[in-house]
Amino acid sequence: METVASLQSGYRDGLLTVTTTVSSPSDTLKVNVALFDAAGNEIAAQTQAFGVEFVDEKGAWDNKAIHRLPIVDVKAWSAEAPHLYRVVVSLIDDQNQLIDCEAYSVGFRNVEVLNGQLCVNGKPLLIRGVNRHEHHPELGHVMTREAMIEDIKLLKQNNFNAVRTAHYPNHPMWYQLCDEYGLYLVDEANIETHGQVPMCRLSNDSEWLNAYMRRMVNLVERDKNHPSVIVWSLGNESGIGGNHHAMYQWVKQRDPSRPVQYEGGGAMTAATDIICPMYARVNWDLPVVGHQPEVTPRIGIKKAIALPNESRPLILCEYAHAMGNSLGSFVDYWQAFRDHPRLQGGFIWDWVDQGLSKVDDKGRHYWAYGGDFGDEINDRQFCINGLIFPDRTAHPALFEVKKAQQYYQFKLVSEQPLTIEIENENLFVASDNEVLFWQLLQDGTPITSGELAMTIQPEHKQQITLCEVLDKQPAAEYHLNLVTRLNEETPWAEAGHVTAIEQIELQAVPRLSVPQTPPIAQLEVVEAEQRLVVVSDDIAFEFDSANGYLVSCKVHGVEKLTQPIQDNFYRAPIDNDIGTSEANKLDPNSWFARWQTAGLANLTRECHSFDYYEAEGGVDITCVAIYSNDQTPIISSAWRYRIDSEGQLTIDVDVAFAKGLPPMPRVGLELGLYRQPQEDTQVEWFGRGPHENYPDRIESAHFGRYKQPLSRMHTDYIFPSENGLRCDNRELKVGSLMVKGKFHFSVSEFSQHSLADAKHTNELEKDGCLYVRIDGYHMGVGGDDSWTPSVHKAYQLRDQRYRYEVALRFNA
Repeated sequence: METVASLQSGYRDGLLTVTTTVSSPSDTLKVNVALFDAAGNEIAAQTQAFGVEFVDEKGAWDNKAIHRLPIVDVKAWSAEAPHLYRVVVSLIDDQNQLIDCEAYSVGFRNVEVLNGQLCVNGKPLLIRGVNRHEHHPELGHVMTREAMIEDIKLLKQNNFNAVRTAHYPNHPMWYQLCDEYGLYLVDEANIETHGQVPMCRLSNDSEWLNAYMRRMVNLVERDKNHPSVIVWSLGNESGIGGNHHAMYQWVKQRDPSRPVQYEGGGAMTAATDIICPMYARVNWDLPVVGHQPEVTPRIGIKKAIALPNESRPLILCEYAHAMGNSLGSFVDYWQAFRDHPRLQGGFIWDWVDQGLSKVDDKGRHYWAYGGDFGDEINDRQFCINGLIFPDRTAHPALFEVKKAQQYYQFKLVSEQPLTIEIENENLFVASDNEVLFWQLLQDGTPITSGELAMTIQPEHKQQITLCEVLDKQPAAEYHLNLVTRLNEETPWAEAGHVTAIEQIELQAVPRLSVPQTPPIAQLEVVEAEQRLVVVSDDIAFEFDSANGYLVSCKVHGVEKLTQPIQDNFYRAPIDNDIGTSEANKLDPNSWFARWQTAGLANLTRECHSFDYYEAEGGVDITCVAIYSNDQTPIISSAWRYRIDSEGQLTIDVDVAFAKGLPPMPRVGLELGLYRQPQEDTQVEWFGRGPHENYPDRIESAHFGRYKQPLSRMHTDYIFPSENGLRCDNRELKVGSLMVKGKFHFSVSEFSQHSLADAKHTNELEKDGCLYVRIDGYHMGVGGDDSWTPSVHKAYQLRDQRYRYEVALRFNA
């Protein structure tokens, strides 16, 4: 049975073509086709005999009956509005007795490449896509219906509209559910020869043609009736060869209603209707490794669409490698997609961490990956590269994806009156089921808010005035928060679900230094052997004058520090830092290898000077330390502590790096606080949040005042690493510690060495210390891929000198 439900008359009317084939043709058999709408009403019906329609000069197919049913004012299918009809096909004999019956869901839609763009129902798509493996944390590659629906709901809730079935046909039920809920599919044949050298060896071997063709034929014949399938894919990473060209030609003849894509051989061969590169960058080319003159270089996507005689759309079949703590600079792609009509999105790699649930001999749960099952040849954690954990909880990067892919864009029109413009990027759906919530923040605290209905037609803009007069204090920061929510529930989300967010800065306040408190009481300074103690009322600071460290801070005689406050230039490497490094073989080009070579994990520190002097209202202590790698000085760190009479400790740090060092992972300090095991430590801050964010992944993390328990400040990545950073902060409160200034921070129960050494979450050990890491600067995480140093230069710490200042106060 084949159904083709297309649109006619300017995409207003429909034409349903049903081709029925029987294995044993007979003159006594007929086929009745009836079409029903969603309410069960019959809207069209037709009966045809077999062998009526001539095919060529020799006649007709005697085993085929072809029905064509025109439908006026049809409801079109799209991922935004997945209207389905039900077609019932009945095989009857000459006595009108029913012999067999089949029923299918059909969606009326057209897929075309028009003017260099991939279009559905005449509208150019913006593919908000992801590659998805069929994976269940307990059942492996077996997916239940409930698990499939959970994936679909999560995808749509996070503003995805497309899935690439990487790299094989999925369970048939998946396609039915995508038809029903509304997702576009790139349906991929199970062909990959990645391990061959060259990769195209089998693709150019005619003895393998039948193996290639059978996979493609089976895919098309099985899935051809699903409206969700909008593109056929010839497979993955198999080079390019004659077998692919044969597959392409067959598919174009068999199903002219859909485009075909294939990335192999450089993503721009004659065997693809869509330029579909992997991991191509926005603005620069990637070099071809080795001597490969037959392979098209992986050029930047902007450059690719500007090539002479090239008019195809470009949709990345894989981009933004989401392995661990990743997806830095993701928004750069989306800026390019929105700026260039022929750049039509892409498919993130990938959806879910493919870890399996395991429990160790101490009863501790962890997610297992390559090498955890006695498999000596494995790819370690390289299957742990999703946007969600195996249990379907979100990586922090998913919030960045949802923000970048959202269907509503916001722009400030004026402040007096406070007016914004909202653009609806939906192609087929108006904003009738959405409401706009707005909130005005002064120094991170809401001072006024409102809620408004939205009535924006698809592909249209609307200006909305939020308030007539905006009063601002000159010394305060102001931000406007905008949130769109569903007014009523949908099949994929509950009422109130957030669909889009934006924060607009209305007024910034320069914060060049930390606040100083006025002098009130006199400080007491006590010198002893290699010790300097500064006492302010009920607070005592003790310095080791031999090494320049602040080693103790007591409030009412209670010690607050578990370790000296010290420089921090390192981070537990994330997957993108490690690159292709193995346990016994480092990738010399990776950030991790370069930091290891520089000795950042094991620097030797020597105090070169320590001094103090009493000034008006406080005491200043200065220390200069030199850090060496194998007796070679590479870092100079000059600290100035200022203790005022109110007990505030201001730390001014000036760091200089030797020439030739790699970009630093961070420039900051670390301190350790005592914490009782039963203590429910709360973390409060004024900065970006509420979720983890990094300098190159901050668009979804808005300024505000947040409060969370300590447990929510740690991201339990399956392969432990640096995590939990919050950027661009003004204030922080952790237990009895308060910090002010301009800084990034993370709070963790795990030391950096514990995070760096552990290979699974069950190996992480708490030592009773609460580690507070205050960074003046922190390198981005990257994520264009995970095997090259992909942090963009704007987010690398390449300067030879950095300076920052923070103020600390310890309370009882």
